[in-house]
Amino acid sequence: MSEVVRLKPDDAERYVRLRRRMLADAPWAYSADPETDSALDPSRVAANLANGENGILAVGYGGYLVAALGVARNREVKLAERAIVWGVFVEPSHRGKGYGAALLDRAIELARGWPGIDYIDLSVSGGSPAARSLYERFGFVAWGTESEATQIDGRRYDEHHMTLRLEKAR
Repeated sequence: MSEVVRLKPDDAERYVRLRRRMLADAPWAYSADPETDSALDPSRVAANLANGENGILAVGYGGYLVAALGVARNREVKLAERAIVWGVFVEPSHRGKGYGAALLDRAIELARGWPGIDYIDLSVSGGSPAARSLYERFGFVAWGTESEATQIDGRRYDEHHMTLRLEKAR
């Protein structure tokens, strides 16, 4: 398996290319859309990657990124004990190789290193049962469902909100 790396600001263009593929391949899995997604702006991505309490972890293959996951410390003062996992994606041709689990494991490790982080939160689309299963294997617990949270081409998808208390992580 390829190595999980933490992207640096000069990786922003590579990440933006993968992000475009994410939004095209699995539009139901993201609240973002290609027309307004701030993660498609390389300068903004580079600035976020320069912040020590943000991270995009990725797996490369043949010079391209084939899997990625974002993790960030919550910026709200009253929620500073929480980190957020976002934008998880593995290229369809690279699924089943353990990349998603490797990214999630590394994200948990990264968040543990941030002082005061006790929880990691994420949301997963009802259209992504394999992703939800992965999160459950790592100990994430669903705490609520937002019915019909997103609509793509006339079809609506529930969004499941999940959390992991770090002391219970594997």
